[in-house]
Formats: sequence, C-alpha cells, structure tokens
Amino acid sequence: MAETPSDTERGEKPFKRLAFFLREAVAVSTWLIVFIKLFIYDVDLLFVNRVPWLQRVYPYKFFIIIGFVAIVWVSLGTKRFLKIVGYVAVYPLVLLLWRLPKTFIKNWALLLMFAPAIESAIVTLKWRFVFAALTMLSALGICLSQDAQVLTVLMALLLIYLLIHYIFRLRVAFRPTSLFANLAKPMGEMWRTTIKTYKTAEYQARSGPSANPAEYPKKHMDSLKNLYINNLLSTYVATKVDEAVSSRRTDLYFIVALIYSFVLTVTIFGFEYFGLAKIDPASFQNAETASFWSFLLFSFNVILHTPYSKISPLSNLALALANLETGASLIIGLFFVFILFTSSRERYRQELKAVSTQIMASAFKVEKYLEKDLRMRLIDAESKIIEHDPTFPDMMRFLGRQPPATVSESDQAPDQTLPPGGSL
Repeated sequence: MAETPSDTERGEKPFKRLAFFLREAVAVSTWLIVFIKLFIYDVDLLFVNRVPWLQRVYPYKFFIIIGFVAIVWVSLGTKRFLKIVGYVAVYPLVLLLWRLPKTFIKNWALLLMFAPAIESAIVTLKWRFVFAALTMLSALGICLSQDAQVLTVLMALLLIYLLIHYIFRLRVAFRPTSLFANLAKPMGEMWRTTIKTYKTAEYQARSGPSANPAEYPKKHMDSLKNLYINNLLSTYVATKVDEAVSSRRTDLYFIVALIYSFVLTVTIFGFEYFGLAKIDPASFQNAETASFWSFLLFSFNVILHTPYSKISPLSNLALALANLETGASLIIGLFFVFILFTSSRERYRQELKAVSTQIMASAFKVEKYLEKDLRMRLIDAESKIIEHDPTFPDMMRFLGRQPPATVSESDQAPDQTLPPGGSL
C-alpha cells in the first residue's frame, strides 16, 4: 500500500523535532561559551588544564575547527549548512526579537502576574544595578583576596546587601498600594476615551472639514468596528485575568519571590563562611582544603537544619554566622511565607480582581452606549461589521466570542439554490 502524505509527514516529524533541538543546543552552547569566555572566564582553558590529552591537541585547535566545519559542510550540504550557520550567528537577535516577544504574547496572562515585579525593577533599575554590581564584586573579591581586612569589608558588604533585600521585601509586602491598585480606576474609565474617539471620528467623517459623503459609509463602519473591538478586547482581557486569578497562577509570583530570597540567603552566607575560613582557617572543622562549593553546601545545610555537611563551625564568629543564618531561615520560613501567602497574596488577588471588574465594567459601558445611543445591540453591530469585513469572525473567535449563528451557518452551509419554479 502506497504511503499517504500524512504518513510521510508523521514519519518526518520526529526527525524535524530532533534537528530543531540539536540546532538550538548548538546555538545556545556556542553563544554561552562565547559569553563566558569574553566576560567571565576562559572556560576552554579550564577544560584543557583538567584533561591531559586536550593539552596536546589544544595548540592545533584552529586546524581541528577547520576540519570539523568541512565535515559538517559536506554532511549537511551547502544550503542547509549556511542556514544553520546563519541561524547560530544571529541567535541572540532571534531570542530578543522573536522568541521572547512570542512567548510573552502567548503567555501574557502569566506575564501579568509578574507586572509588579517588572514595574519595581524598572523604577529602581539604577540602584538595583549598583547594588548587584557591588555584591558580585564583593563575592569575587572574597574568592580572590587573602587579606583579612579586605575580606572583612567585603563580607560586611554582602551582609548589608542581604539586609537591604529583606527590608525591601518587607516594604513591598506592606506598602498600601501596588501597580494593580493604581491601574484599576484608569481601566474603568477606558470607555470614556473609546466613546469620545468614536464621536470624534463620526464628526470628522460626517461634517468635518475634510468630510466626503461618498466615503462616509466606509468610515462609519470603521468607527463602529473600533468601538466594538474595544468591547470585545476588554471582555477578553477581563475574562483571562479572572481565569488567571481562579487558577491560582498568582501564587507563582510569590513562590518565585520566596525561592529567590532563599537562594540569595544561602549563597551570601556561603561566601561569608568561605571568607571567614580564609581569615581564620581554625574557624571550621574539616575545612582545611574546602572550596567555596563546600561552604555553599554547608550554608544550605545550616538553613535547612540538616547535618549532612562534613564542615562544622568551631570559633565563636563561625557559630554566630551559623546562628544568624538560622535566624534568616526562620524569617524566610515563617515571616516571609506568612506575609507572602496570606495577606499579600489575598490583597494581590483582590487588586487583580478589581482590575478585571473595572475592565469588564468598561466593556459594559460601551455595550450600553451601543444600545442606548446608537439603538444597536451587540449582535446587530457584529452582523454589520461582518458584512463590511468578512474576515472579522476570525478575530472574534480568536478573542473568545462566537460570531452570530446566521453568519456561521451561511459560511458552512453548501450552496442550495432552488431551480427555477420548483423545489429541491
């Protein structure tokens, strides 16, 4: 039996998916290596120094790369090879100009959950950048320096940054208003601007300085279409926001905030223990040859109150740091969880609900304007707009509203013209 086209496509689908993932892996790996090598560390030398046989072939890396490119070129063919090379070369632009916008548009309701964090990050971008840069430089200094006074200053800077983070987190949790609280009222007033725009467009088309009676029907339908789209879009957005609130997606924002605070605390105390071990090696037991990663594991065990790390504190200062991290774990585990997942979460959900309610009220005002002032129901407006623009039902379906039944049936029904003077 001959293979049908659908069978062929079904057989090629796994291959295309595999090719896609391989291309993505090559692009991500290439640019990740380039970024790390240019801005962070010569990662290639790190591998070469750890693998003896690479040390013998590394001086000839240029010839190895040329040979590898030649093999890939012959295997893939010129057209496919050039497409892959071009894709890898512009991969950052693909991410910034296509992948990320597409993801944000597709998951806009989820992105809305993080709107307060995005707004806060934009407003405080300068100070966040300065503090983050200072913190990273302090962590790097702890890894590189051996001077006790320098290490003490850098350790203090890291603790100050962690304290600022806690204060900022509490301030955000207890501030009286948020982005959504400020948005609710303007969202509820959108209908005024929409109706004003409609009236202005109608005046310009009917009796304005550039009015043309022959063009008025088309301009009138365009104005009516824009008025209806406002109702349609407002209803769609309000429905999606309600769905996001009902599905508890709002909890994701608080979960991410909690995880960030936890990871930041563990990491900073890991650097604190590492710096203290450099200042006084006798501060910890079994830490003579321990690296930063060992102290990071010790920090993780301290905050979770588990005894799985071989390192243990001996000096008073090491015990004080461990107790301080234990106190931080209590703040995160009790105070932050209580604040974020009770009062803050409920206020957050209520403010989101208020936004959706105001948007829906704006849509209702536009509908009432259609009925009261234009003597037209929504279904009448839909029929007129579809008659003017036959492609409009696609937009209606995309935004979650079914076109009028008569229009749908006429689109789907076959042509059943009666013969002259008789019946079918």
